[in-house]
Amino acid sequence: MDWFERVIVGSGPAGVAAARRMAGQGTCLIDVGDFPQQSFPHPSLQSALVGGDVEALLGRHWEMLANLIEPGCLHPKQRAAALRFVMQGVPFRVRDAAGEVIVHGAGSHAAGGMSNIWGAQLLRYTDDDLVDAGDWPYAISALEPYYADLETHIGISGQVDDMHGFLGGVIPAMPPVPMVPAAERLYANYLSCRNEKTKLRFLLGRSRLALATQATHGRFEHALGETEFFTSGQHGLYTARRTLEELKDAESITYMGRYQLLSWRESAEHVELDLRELVSGEHRTLRTHHLLLGCGTVQTARLILLHGKEQGRVLPFIDHPPTLLPLFLPGMFCSELPVRSFPVQLIATLPNNQSGNMISFYYPGGLLWSDLLPDIPLPMDASVRMIGALLGGMLVAQIWETSRPVPSNRLQLDEDGEVVIDYPVRLRCAALPYLLTALRPLGAYSLERFAVLSPPGWGFHHAGCLPMRHCPAAFETHVDGRLWNSKRVRVIDGSVLPSLPAKNHTLTLMANAARIADEVMRCGY
Repeated sequence: MDWFERVIVGSGPAGVAAARRMAGQGTCLIDVGDFPQQSFPHPSLQSALVGGDVEALLGRHWEMLANLIEPGCLHPKQRAAALRFVMQGVPFRVRDAAGEVIVHGAGSHAAGGMSNIWGAQLLRYTDDDLVDAGDWPYAISALEPYYADLETHIGISGQVDDMHGFLGGVIPAMPPVPMVPAAERLYANYLSCRNEKTKLRFLLGRSRLALATQATHGRFEHALGETEFFTSGQHGLYTARRTLEELKDAESITYMGRYQLLSWRESAEHVELDLRELVSGEHRTLRTHHLLLGCGTVQTARLILLHGKEQGRVLPFIDHPPTLLPLFLPGMFCSELPVRSFPVQLIATLPNNQSGNMISFYYPGGLLWSDLLPDIPLPMDASVRMIGALLGGMLVAQIWETSRPVPSNRLQLDEDGEVVIDYPVRLRCAALPYLLTALRPLGAYSLERFAVLSPPGWGFHHAGCLPMRHCPAAFETHVDGRLWNSKRVRVIDGSVLPSLPAKNHTLTLMANAARIADEVMRCGY
């Protein structure tokens, strides 16, 4: 029987963050480890368009046009053939207040997890964020050394501007990505109004991205080829898979890919794991002093419920379904469209609003026009004729607001052991009318009725099923990640985050996983 000092299950952002801290310490990382079976055969979206490669752009069965039939139900990054491998894990379904299924989702079995399709915004939480969200069992100072270590390891681009304090006051290592003309115009108008002492209702600046804007430390500069919705693993765009490969190449961990965790048994001295090898179907048993679960919020919650034979148990579930708002800058209509860009262009906040909020401004040029047509407030035939002229003056605001536990928003297993998420409470975006008012002096316009509330489960910011507490109750976790009833089994992914500030939570769940890894090494048993 194989023996390891520590075993991590899951190679997503949380898993690799913990593995880095425990490298060279008898650590084994286990995951299914799916890799893409197809590739996007072009270095840029422009080259595919010029070459007229319909199959690469639309899919063999034109599945990239599915949004025209079921708008909003499937994220654009899940439709491309080269990205479907990311979400081939255990399925789940999300139901609304009427009990109707509004989203069919799945966990990730990919090497690197959901980071294969993330937007690359890695943002620190601040003490203000934790106070606003509530229920956090520690201050942000507990994560600051881990934030700094991860930012150095990953390489973050950005700049010091009006959003500097909101983003944690850290100076990024690389300059920001180039702006497209529409974003340049919006930002220039913002700076002009600010310099003229015009009363502005919000702060605007550049986001912090896990994107190499220059070659550094042997890493390639990102090509800005607009392929993010068609493939993964672009040079210069960090994903957890990069860290996984570095750990494997250095032989500082034992990596067991193509294995699935079936169950475990904990004794006073060790945890015994039952695994299944997915190619041969053979079963394998190993032992460890410490088991760390980082399978993703939904999948880890499912494992814990199955382990306890708790099909009837209800767990809290928090999501961050964003509000999407198309913005139009009429002065930029008919301008020449860039052929090199990255989706995230700007980031903003309304600092005096009722609740925490974050607004990301995206340039949609990396999407197919068929993805944009439903967002244009014109009849479809008119949208088709005019989209080329409109796109140069179009941005999309993605508005995130603080999410807290709501008793009726919950996760459970059905009689077949499949995950069902009920999410009846989805409040309208409180920041939306204030944002519209703030943007008008900057030459950007939209209307509340153009806003689309994305369905729960769509945005991937899941948390809260097994929240951290100083004194955890059943199906909660200790601050060091241990399950409420365990000495040797810990949870390290988004499951343990007790609430969600408005920002992207990936850097925080990575920092928290690294913190828990250090707790494991200090525990003395």
